Amino acid sequence: MAVPASGNLSLRGIRAEIGTNNYNSSVGYTNVSLSSMSVGTNGTINTNNASADRPNGTAPHNMSEFYSYDHDAVGRTSFESIRYATATCPATLLTTHYHDGSGTYPTTGDVIYDTAAGAAPSTSGYYFFSQSQAAVITDKTNGVVVSIYTCPRSERRLKHNIELIGESPMGIPIYHFDYKDTKNGVGRFIGTMVDDLERLGFKNVLFTHCDGDVMVDYDMIDVPFHNVTIW
Repeated sequence: MAVPASGNLSLRGIRAEIGTNNYNSSVGYTNVSLSSMSVGTNGTINTNNASADRPNGTAPHNMSEFYSYDHDAVGRTSFESIRYATATCPATLLTTHYHDGSGTYPTTGDVIYDTAAGAAPSTSGYYFFSQSQAAVITDKTNGVVVSIYTCPRSERRLKHNIELIGESPMGIPIYHFDYKDTKNGVGRFIGTMVDDLERLGFKNVLFTHCDGDVMVDYDMIDVPFHNVTIW
């Protein structure tokens, strides 16, 4: 548990955070020195914390420099996204968010944060991000990604090299295709078409992006959407 972000601080608690990664640990210490903690004598200061959340190592040393310090904070990857409370794909990307996963974008099991070294995870919602045309849904309490929400642009006019490869159990045609504009996705994809869904009465799975393109909620149908490799 990290050092609190406000209020009264305990010198022993700060020492416990550095020694055990738990500010509330009951472990005992003798001869606790604010100076020794601030300059790294008791443990190297973790610079994955933002500069405002860790001591600067110079005198005069102040306990307040440790507000929000998390001794086991990990480096986080930034990604451009916009959070919506509901599943509606946005027109623009407005905010930098961060995740603790190993990939470019967060995936199931990763945690999303509003700041690179923030102690608290981001709030629940749909985090729409570029290229992958997908969003992640986070839990209200811990920011963990619980699922991936896909919202690809699926109008036939946006695609080329289209190849019909079959039909799903729901009777929906399945295709391999490439996007004409690589900003919508790079490589060969599997998915379906908006006009087929309209013709078959699946209008409830379609929604219109703010820029006018029609997208498909693939979570509501039995057709996959993802990159494929054709050998």
